[in-house]
Formats: sequence, C-alpha cells, structure tokens
Amino acid sequence: MLGFTYRKEIYFLFAKDQSVRAEKTKEKTIELWKSGNLKEKDIEDFQSIATTYSEKDPTDPVAFHLIARSLFWNLYRIGIYFDHDSLILHLGSEFQDFIGTSVLADSTLDSVFWNARTAESFSSSPFSDWENNKVLLFLGETHRHVKRPQVLINEYGNLDRSKLSPEFQTVYIWLLTFNTMLAGDASGLDKLITITKDPTYKAGIQFTPREENFLRGLGKYYKKDYVGALSLLRQAKSNNPDRITETSIITEATIFHLQNLSQKGIDLLEEFYLSSGKKNPEIPLLIAKMIVEKPGAKTKLDLTPEKKE
Repeated sequence: MLGFTYRKEIYFLFAKDQSVRAEKTKEKTIELWKSGNLKEKDIEDFQSIATTYSEKDPTDPVAFHLIARSLFWNLYRIGIYFDHDSLILHLGSEFQDFIGTSVLADSTLDSVFWNARTAESFSSSPFSDWENNKVLLFLGETHRHVKRPQVLINEYGNLDRSKLSPEFQTVYIWLLTFNTMLAGDASGLDKLITITKDPTYKAGIQFTPREENFLRGLGKYYKKDYVGALSLLRQAKSNNPDRITETSIITEATIFHLQNLSQKGIDLLEEFYLSSGKKNPEIPLLIAKMIVEKPGAKTKLDLTPEKKE
C-alpha cells in the first residue's frame, strides 16, 4: 500500500512537471510567433511536448487543449492565414474554398476540433485557456459545416476577447466576420465594424470605408434586403477590377436575376467580363445559368464549350 502511494505521488509529480514544461513551451511559441521567428522545429517541439503531457495525464483537459493548439500552428506551415486579405477575398464563399483542396489542411482542422472537444469534455469547469479552446472549437465547427452560421454565432459570438491569447485575437474576429456574413446578420456586421474601431481593439483586421460598404452590402444580400444591398455594393465598386468590385458586380447581377431582371444582370456581367480581360471563367457559367433559368435572355458571349484536342 505504501509503495502504491509513493508511485502515485511520483506519477503526479511527473505529470505536473510535464504540465509546467508544456505551459512554458506554449508561452515560448507565442513569443516566437509575435516576433515573426516561429520555425517548423519550434512547432514540432510544442506538438511533441503536448502529446507527452496527454500521455502522462490522459484526463487533463489542458493537455488536449495544448495538442489542439500545437496542431493549429500547422495551418500556418501549409499557407493558411487568418488575416485581413484572406477574409476580404473569401467573404460570402464556403469555408472549404478558403481552405482549398489540401487533405492535410482538412485532417489538421479535424484533429484541432476533436482535441479541443476532448479538452472541453474532460473539464468540469472552465480552465485557464477556456476562451482560447472555444476559438479552436469555433474554427473546427466552421470547417465541419454541420451547424448553420447563425447557430455558431450564438454559441461563440460573445467570448471575452480580453482573455484570448494574441494569436487568437485575429482568428476570432476572422471567424466571427465570416460566419456573420453568411448568416446575413447585418446588425452583427455593424457591431463587428464598431469593435474594430475601438481604441482598445488589438486584432489585426480593420476595414476601410469601402470595405465597410462591401461588408454591409453582402450582409444585406444574405439577409435578402436587395434594395439595401444594391445601394451599398455600388458604393463598394471601383474602376479597379479587384475582388471587391468583381464580387459586388456578380452579386448585383444575381440580385437583378432574382428580381426577374435577368437581361440587366447579364449585360452587367458581360461588360465587366470583357473589360476585365475575361479573367474569371465563372462569369460565363453564371450567365449561361441565367439564360437557362430565364428563356429569352441573350448574351453576346460565345458560351460554346471549348473542344479539347
């Protein structure tokens, strides 16, 4: 019995040592990230230490949170960044369009989610990284696409941002904006824009007045407020055929089609497609779809599929 007690004490001392080591490695990883010096070896070391911690104490929620957290860094290694540009580029798209076709990205996000979920299930009360774990769950849920965006906003939209680690500040705003857009939550978008203007705001995502019009316009489109959407999206357009202009025009044409003004939408798409150098192959496909759905509508584009030699 005495020997068992000693073994138990030694076990917990070793587990505690692993806990301290993992926590120190986590803080080191964050500092390396903040300084722009985080290397692949640092991420691998963190993953190894977090895994060892979970093996020595397989019911500690923090251990599984740290595994999820260490896996999260792999997304940066494979070129997935939650920043301003990637958000603007993928607003209104499916999350899978943002992730791409990478099997590694899909499997990494799945592993992040299930380890974060395990951490939550093992915890009888919030632990020190509770809010950070919630961000990882939010990321995993967005990727899984099982719950509707509005449900995700209800579940994760009110996290205490002051408790988020620096590397999750921007990720959280990214996910919140992305899902709020898809939910057509115009008031939620206004709230987010207000947050980014607060002097205490620390995340890296902020919007120009033009981008604000774009955000609000797409939000109204998903809310099916087409009159409001058209007004804001027209203000977001510019003479530069960039992603905001292109998406605004495609959305405007889609609204015309939904309002039984398909020819007007087709004309708008044709003009943009030709003036922008025929760069987006999706536009002729959209025009063809409109013509099928609205017999009598016409296009001056040649929609005949190119024959493969």
